[in-house]
Order: sequence, then structure tokens, then C-alpha cells
Amino acid sequence: MPTCNQCSKTFTITDADRAFYQTMQVPEPKQCPDCRLTRRLMERNHRILYSRTCDKTGKKILSQYHQNQPFPVWDTAEWSKDDWSATQYGRDFDFSRPFFEQFAELKNVVPHPAMTVIVGTLENSDFNNCVGYLKNCYLLSESDYDEECYYSNLLKQCKDIVDCSVCYNNELCYQCIDCNGSYNLKYSQDCDNCQESFFLKNCQSVSDSIACMNLRNKQYMIFNKQYTKEEYERLKAEYQLDTAAGAAQLRAEAQTFFSTQPHRFAMTKNNQNTLGDHVYSSKNAQHCFDSKDLEDCSYCLKVSLGVKSCMDYNSWGDGAELVYQSSVCGNKVYNLRFCTTTFTNVQDATYADNCISSQNIFGCVGLRQAKYCILNKQYTKEEYEALVPRVIEHMKKTGEWGEFFPKTMCSYAYNETLAQELFPKTKEEAVAAGYRWQDALPSVSGKENITVDALPQKASEIDVAALAGKILACTQCGANFKFITQELQFYKKLNIPLPTECPNCRHAQRMSLRPATQLYHRACQCALAEHETHVEDAQCPNEFETTYAPDRPEKIFCDHCYQKEVV
Repeated sequence: MPTCNQCSKTFTITDADRAFYQTMQVPEPKQCPDCRLTRRLMERNHRILYSRTCDKTGKKILSQYHQNQPFPVWDTAEWSKDDWSATQYGRDFDFSRPFFEQFAELKNVVPHPAMTVIVGTLENSDFNNCVGYLKNCYLLSESDYDEECYYSNLLKQCKDIVDCSVCYNNELCYQCIDCNGSYNLKYSQDCDNCQESFFLKNCQSVSDSIACMNLRNKQYMIFNKQYTKEEYERLKAEYQLDTAAGAAQLRAEAQTFFSTQPHRFAMTKNNQNTLGDHVYSSKNAQHCFDSKDLEDCSYCLKVSLGVKSCMDYNSWGDGAELVYQSSVCGNKVYNLRFCTTTFTNVQDATYADNCISSQNIFGCVGLRQAKYCILNKQYTKEEYEALVPRVIEHMKKTGEWGEFFPKTMCSYAYNETLAQELFPKTKEEAVAAGYRWQDALPSVSGKENITVDALPQKASEIDVAALAGKILACTQCGANFKFITQELQFYKKLNIPLPTECPNCRHAQRMSLRPATQLYHRACQCALAEHETHVEDAQCPNEFETTYAPDRPEKIFCDHCYQKEVV
């Protein structure tokens, strides 16, 4: 087995992996899957936004890039205009110098768009990043095809959602994580097709229930106990879930109850031959996470909506095919190698950065609707096809071919990116590993004009007009945040008490409840004699790969034993 040149751990390359490398005409990787993923995640600043100056107009704009970036940053609308072309920065390839050195020089002069969005698909949705096809949304990230959604990440085809993460086809949901096809669901996780309920975990087709886990096709349940409709409504009122105190008390009781219940080793559904966690409706997907609608993919993360034949690929999807070692690419892209932030009908691209609707490009930055370019210089088809093999041979000699962009070329600091969320490091650890660190992340305090104590205690007492725009201090980190009219209307409509933590702390809490993106080989912990797979008085012999680390307190069951315990 090869040894990773980053972390020195050994890793496996399968025959299927090698076949894919041959298809993509790339060498075998020199880093392990985790190190490859960490580097690619550095290309994804999905939530941290800065106020800075547009280098084209001089106007103040909101941007994913800090003012200290070496390259020009333009307002996204200005960047998208037809009054300029990135080919004006084109240059000849110098065979006496390394490729990455030349690419870095090009990258640092080509203007970058302030935000990563699909221009022309956002309606009244300015304060969002890494998004497309939104209407009336605010502070979303990694989301597509959503309407009236706020303070959430990785939503797909959702409507009227607040404070949710990794959700598909949901409506009127609040503080939900990894939920699909649900309606009016609150404070829940890993649920499918559930309605009108609170604090559910791993339930399917459950309605009008509270604090339940591992239920299927049930109604009027509380802590997995059956009640009549009248009993349920009486007990629901007693919990006072329209108050912050009542919701907090029930949250604590629910978490205690959940800790006593068996947990399925992986959350997957409608899959065939898959390995990973939170993968849905996929076929032949190996080592994949937080993804949907995959086919013949491996080492993919956060990709969905029709993704085929991809490897080492994270963050987007939407009709992507034949993508390798790429990040933040999607919307009908095809045959991409070593690309970042490249989308919308890009085809046959290698080492592309911030390119849109272009084909047959190599080592290019900021191109739109271009063809046959190398280092942004325009060539004929014949010239391009003759020069690309020469560049690749040169890169083989310099040891660059097959490597993703070096850490030094990343546009973000480690703690600005998705890497910090999934593979957290201290500043000292990040710097020692060769990554940049941003000491001054955006945060404001001391501007509050209302205290938490002054907030209404019941959802029915929310005065939308009086509270809209009011600024509070987060009860966890002290940072200022405000209420917007739309979210206040949402809380009042769904009878939800007002939050007292800022969006960042609420996001961090949701992420703390999600599993890691690493697999551990474990054995089923079920020792129930009534399960026919067991020898009498012995533990289940089944083994599996799971994201639950061995030191986690949950009881982890194989699928067979878990299904036996589902009510």
C-alpha cells in the first residue's frame, strides 16, 4: 500500500480506482483520501463573508474574499458583464518554469467574482454564497432550488426553512438536520416523510409525535409511547413548546432518551452497493458522504442531483459527470480534472479556476464561454491539441502532473473554509501543516439595541414590526445578530420561540450533532437473544464500516438488528 506524502499514513488504491485513473488519464494519487479531501475543502468558503471594496467600481460589496487577497475582486454582477474577457490576461507557456508557478501568477492578476453563485438564478437572494436557483432566501450556503429559506446550509429543493442543514425536499421545517421530504417538522434529525412533529430522530412516515426515535408509520407518539389524539394534544400543550424554556427542557429529555436507543450504523436509503453515510438514491458509491443521486462514484462529499462517474469530488454536482480531484464544480460539468469553482456547462477542463461555460481549457482562470485556451491564451483547436500533451509531459518532469493546486495557492485561510468544519485544527496546527490562518474573522459586538431578557417568552407574543431589525448579543459568543422580518413571521406562524444565539453558533450546534466523514470498522453491539442471527447469549457477529468512532457512547447496530428494533 502507498504511503501518504502528507500525513505518512498508508492507504489503499483498489483496482476500480486504477481503472478510473486510466479513464481520466491521470497518475495514482500520492496523498491519502483524507488529505486529498482536506485540501479540496480549502477551496470552499461557504459561510464567512466580508465587507470589502470592489476593485472595479470602488463600491462596497459583500465578498467571500478578504481584502488582503492578491488578486482583484469584482462585484459578481460586474464580473459577469460582457465588457471584459479573462483572455486579455493570457500568456505563453514557459517550458523553463514549473506549471504551478505560472498558474499562480495568472491567478493573481485575473479578477475574481466576489461570490460563488449562478448569476441570473437568484431572485431577491443577495446575501447567500455557494448557491443557485434561489428565491427570497437569506444567509444560505451550498444550496440550490430553494425558496423562502434562511440561516441554513446544504438545502436542495426546500421551501420555508429556517436553521436547517443537509435537507432535501422539505417545507416548513425548523432546526432539522439530515431530513428528507418532511413538512412542519421541528428540532429533528435523520427523518424521512415526517409531519407536524417535534424532536424526532431516525423516524419515517411519523406524524403528530414528540421526542421519538426509530419509529415507522406512527402517529400520536411521545417518547415512543402510543397515545390517543386527545391525550397527545393535552400532553403537547403541557410541554409548552412555544416557549424557549419548554423547548430547551424537552430537548434535554429527548437527548437522554435517544442515548438509550439503538443507532443504525449508517444513514442510507434507496441505495445499491454503497459505502459511506448519509447517501441516498445512489448506485455503486464508495466512501461517499452527504450525497444523493450518485452512480459509479467514490470519495465524494456533498454532491447531489445526478452525479455520475466521479472520484475525489466535493461540493456541488447537479448533472456532473467524469469529475476527478475537483472542488466546488457543478451544473452540468463534464470531464474535469483538478478544477475548482468551475461550473455551468464546463467541459474538458484541466486545472481550471473560476471558469464558466467553457470547453477545452487547461490552466485557466476566470474564463467565460471560451474554448481552446492554455493559461488564458487563445489557440486554434489544432494548436491546443498539440500543445496540451507537451505541457503535461513538462509537468510530469517537474513532478506536478496529477497533483491538486498547492496549499500556497489556496484563496482562503484554513479557518475560513469547510476544512475547518470537518477537520478542525488550531491555528498552530494549521500553520505547522502549511496552511494560512485568518486572525480577524468578521464579527461585530456592542451594537445591540435590545436584550435577550426583553424578548417575548411565547411565540404568540412576537411583534414582527417591533422586533424586525433589532440587534441582540448572542448568549453564547457575544456577537451581534439581528432578526429579519421574514424569520419573525416564520417563528410566529409555526409557534416557535425566538432564538437567542447568533446564526454562527446555531450552525455550529447543528454540525456538532452530525457524524464525521471518516469510516471506522466496527462490530454490531446488539446482544439480544431474540434476534435469530445470534448464537445464544452471544453478541451479533456482523461487522460494518461506520462513521461512529469506537469511543462514541451510542449503541451501534447492524442493519439486520436495527430493523428488528424499529417499531
